[in-house]
Amino acid sequence: MIKKTFGVAVTAIVAVTVVALAAWFVFAWLGGATLVTFRTGSMAPTMPQGAVAVTLPTGADALSAGDVVTVEREPGSLPITHRVLEVRVPAEASDPRLRELVLQGDANATPDVEPYLVTDVRRVVLSVPHLGSALMVLQSPVGMGGLTVLAGALAAWAFWPRRSDDAADDAAAADAGADVARAEDAAPSAAHADALTPATHPAA
Repeated sequence: MIKKTFGVAVTAIVAVTVVALAAWFVFAWLGGATLVTFRTGSMAPTMPQGAVAVTLPTGADALSAGDVVTVEREPGSLPITHRVLEVRVPAEASDPRLRELVLQGDANATPDVEPYLVTDVRRVVLSVPHLGSALMVLQSPVGMGGLTVLAGALAAWAFWPRRSDDAADDAAAADAGADVARAEDAAPSAAHADALTPATHPAA
């Protein structure tokens, strides 16, 4: 019974996981969503180190102060995700979408050294604290290997054929059937015995 319940639970977890991943891939494909992992604490406490954020592509001309955005920096440097303090329109912009963004991390005392000239950014629409730390562990070779072994072991234990349980169920069913048959045979015999017993009458 416990194994069957556990097997159902594992099946439900796997199904929910598959559906969630499929929904994420569809959402990412249609909306261009990506995940950003915070490797520093510059956006704490709202988005501490190890948090994960969902970002969507956004035109710089659609931004306003207070938005949290991810912008590309010089080649060889990681993108930076900070909060928008100010959105400026450059005096001589060849592209009407071009904006100058002044950014600052929530945990930083001063704005970033220089503003960023961008036409497109990735705006944060959702963040989950500490999820990034778990994802980084799972994405490592050790984490992926351990997760694969664990999933295989759980699935094997949950769905391994249980012949002993089936045999016990069959034996119990056979015993129950035999009891019913014996009861049915005993009922007519008792009735027949009553019919053969001579009737007695009180003496006058």
